[in-house]
Amino acid sequence: MNIAIILAAGNSKRMRGVDKIFYQIRGKPLIFYTISVFEKHPKIRKIILVVKKRVVKKFSDLIRKYRFKKISAIIEGGKERQYSAFNGLKAAENLGAKPKDLILFHNGANPLILKEEVNEAIKAAKKYKAALVGQFARDTIKEVGKNNFVVKTLNRKKIFLAQTPQIIECQLAKKAFEKASAKNFYGTDDVSLVERLGKRVKIVQASTKNIKVTYPEDLRFIESQL
Repeated sequence: MNIAIILAAGNSKRMRGVDKIFYQIRGKPLIFYTISVFEKHPKIRKIILVVKKRVVKKFSDLIRKYRFKKISAIIEGGKERQYSAFNGLKAAENLGAKPKDLILFHNGANPLILKEEVNEAIKAAKKYKAALVGQFARDTIKEVGKNNFVVKTLNRKKIFLAQTPQIIECQLAKKAFEKASAKNFYGTDDVSLVERLGKRVKIVQASTKNIKVTYPEDLRFIESQL
């Protein structure tokens, strides 16, 4: 069983007051498009939404309005993304996730992920137990030190920009999140917790359109693609 955890409990800190999750595009909130990818995907059995407590009812109304069938739980997120993801993982276990099942962690603000990319990431995760989608860096990457002086130029052929979904076998995800929690380690994405255990993580190349909405100008790009 493959379970998608859609993380939508962020604060939109860099959106200048815009609530990106509920931003209207063609008469529907952005989150509608993200959920729809997994709702329609034949390899996804269940969906868990991780949201802020104050919008649980709003999400419940949205589910009824658009008749989503796969959403099995709406749960409250944590203070940080990692804690929200961990809450989602615990909910997946409560829904019957087995050790070998795959858990897909996906940002609610990534609505342009393609069905084919999800397929390839699932295929990779089945083989390697952990996988994610991302894009090769297109620009030259500089590492900087004190006062923003360049330390060195990195080889962009070895640099990948991580996106979601990030897919981890359930028992491995549980171990990774529990170890991180016990050591108060905070990673900037889900698979970094797996890397920390010394496990391999496979990257699947995704379209450059698969971006996380972070700034207001990103919404204009999303609007042009939907």
